[in-house]
Amino acid sequence: MAMSASNMHVDETPSDLQNFYRNKTVFVTGGTGFMGIVFIEKLLRATEVKRVYMLVRPKREKSADERLAILFQNTLFDKLRATGVNPTDRIHPILGDCNQENIGISPQNRKLLINEVNVVIHLAATVRFNETLYKATCINVRATLDLIKLAKEMKHLEAFVHVSSAFANCVVHSIDEKYYNNKLSVSAKKMCELCDTLGFETTNKLEEALCKEYRNTYTYTKALAEEAVLSEGRSLPISVFRPAIVIQTYNEPLPGWIGNLHGPSAILYASGRGVLRVMFMKAYQRAHLVPADYCANLMLAIGWETAKRSKQECLKMAPPIYNYSNHDDNPLNWKQYISTIEDYGYEVALTKMIWYPFLITVDKKWLYLLLTVFYHTIPGYILDFLLVLKGKKRRMIELYSKIEKQSSALDYFIMNNFEFTMENTMALWNSLTARDKELFNFDLRSIYWKEYIQYTLKGMRLYLCGETPDSLPSAKKKYKKFVILHYTLTRLLFVGLFLLLWTLLKTFFFLIN
Repeated sequence: MAMSASNMHVDETPSDLQNFYRNKTVFVTGGTGFMGIVFIEKLLRATEVKRVYMLVRPKREKSADERLAILFQNTLFDKLRATGVNPTDRIHPILGDCNQENIGISPQNRKLLINEVNVVIHLAATVRFNETLYKATCINVRATLDLIKLAKEMKHLEAFVHVSSAFANCVVHSIDEKYYNNKLSVSAKKMCELCDTLGFETTNKLEEALCKEYRNTYTYTKALAEEAVLSEGRSLPISVFRPAIVIQTYNEPLPGWIGNLHGPSAILYASGRGVLRVMFMKAYQRAHLVPADYCANLMLAIGWETAKRSKQECLKMAPPIYNYSNHDDNPLNWKQYISTIEDYGYEVALTKMIWYPFLITVDKKWLYLLLTVFYHTIPGYILDFLLVLKGKKRRMIELYSKIEKQSSALDYFIMNNFEFTMENTMALWNSLTARDKELFNFDLRSIYWKEYIQYTLKGMRLYLCGETPDSLPSAKKKYKKFVILHYTLTRLLFVGLFLLLWTLLKTFFFLIN
């Protein structure tokens, strides 16, 4: 049983949240993504949910069942499988695609969802900052509108949780749990109509004008999706979840599990390999990071809370919003996060590192550009030259170009200070029973950041780099060699620069005398 998989005694009475999800049918979009996988694992392990319908994009080379079978072989599900539960027993794929009209669901599957679904968790989105405006609108906005339309037909719907982003409304720096539709120049429906009328190329030409204040198509279309929830979904039992930057799991089901290479995890990975050495950021700015397993727990709690709203409350009040970000009582800054690379780099050394891992952070653009010449560009050309000598393809300068492009996209969010209020989130936490708080913990004040960041480093090594513990001794030897080489080279460069400067000064004084 799922109950035994959640570390409970058999004689314990199910909690409020477990009682709510027992025998429920849940429809999840974005379930194959990082946060979606963590959510589904917790749902299956901690509740006796009846069935989970999971939106899966069709692919020619593999059927939906084959894709799910591969997905559930992931080590993330080991704890669940150890209880005798097979994840695929309660998971049923629904072929569809958020890039298509009506999310690409067949009439038969649409009817199935209308008749059976109790809870909708809408996680699907394109998270690429540089996605075209047309495609981002289709996936993030139109799919939300289509799903709301479908939800209105669902006969047994009790809760709909729309997953947004804490930075969807980045046009303001102090973000409350409210809607900021006044910052948008068009509505969600109007934007979709524009896409239909103008087509792919012309719509994309509007990107600079429409998205300028939002910095990219991702935040702009996520803001439009929130407007869709308010304008089209308020008759539904629906809520908006706004997580900040979601990173590795803290505790469940594995410490430090990560399923993709995005955001801060990509920074750690690139730095851990000795590739990324300079970052443009304000090191003492608040790092709005949240663990994926805490997000999964909060989503489950939001679904339970949303189902308690009456039809009258849904019609009279705007759908509630739950901000989720770094808590004032347990703050974390970027310096604390990044310093772990140097503090624990040796303990999680990578066999694939190409140099001693370190990271310099600067908050002056001119200094950042100067340092990248010495720490990225020049070493990049040297390494590319060595690769050519070995008969291999040059790749370092191209890699640094990609790093610079991705870093530039993050500048606005790292260099500016954002504050988030979390009254609804904290009120929800305070409303839970002691048992639910233990089973579905999302209290950010309970995180021991130093320990957690160590988990993220170990998780990066194991789950992203695929380096098992038995490779650590050889990686540590390599680390020590690079330390010696790094400091030797650094000192030689300083001596060389000093001698060059001394020679120039001597020449200068000789000439004027």
